[in-house]
Amino acid sequence: MENQKVATIAKKLGVSTQAVYKKLAKVGDRVATELVKENGVTWLTPKGVEILEEAFGNKHQPEVSIVDNLVATLQKGIDEKQAMIISQQEMIRQLLEKQAEERHRTDTIIMKLAHDLEDTRRSALAIEEKINSLAYKPEPEIMEILNRPTPQVQIWQPPASKPDPLEGLGPIKRAWVKLVHPEMMRRNAA
Repeated sequence: MENQKVATIAKKLGVSTQAVYKKLAKVGDRVATELVKENGVTWLTPKGVEILEEAFGNKHQPEVSIVDNLVATLQKGIDEKQAMIISQQEMIRQLLEKQAEERHRTDTIIMKLAHDLEDTRRSALAIEEKINSLAYKPEPEIMEILNRPTPQVQIWQPPASKPDPLEGLGPIKRAWVKLVHPEMMRRNAA
């Protein structure tokens, strides 16, 4: 095994790089001889990696490759999608069953309405036949009377007006007739 970078060790342990540096500071004396710095990069020897793993409590964990993690993540995603597809297929099946029931109910209603319409049409035809059979057909004598021309009718005219009975009387005589003989004031008096 060869020297490893601090960032690589942090990934392997599943912690941040800062957490690794803090832990190195805590176990400083034990790991100080196992640290190597080259071009500003800190490396740990295999013995230093073991000391750091012990400090984190992860002594000799088997390495899990990135590919294995990716495969597990993808498999989990596939399983979730598969469960979602199954639930959606079940929902579609239920909706199709419900639609079939609604279609059957609608067809039944349409058939009943068509049957009722046919019954109504037959009833209307029967009523029309009865009305036609009961229609009044007058006798020929009555038709002859009805077809005669109407006689000419003279237009009514009011009778000619008669003269005023008080006409030609003096004022005193008029007053006398009005007070004593009012019946004489009638135009049609006999």
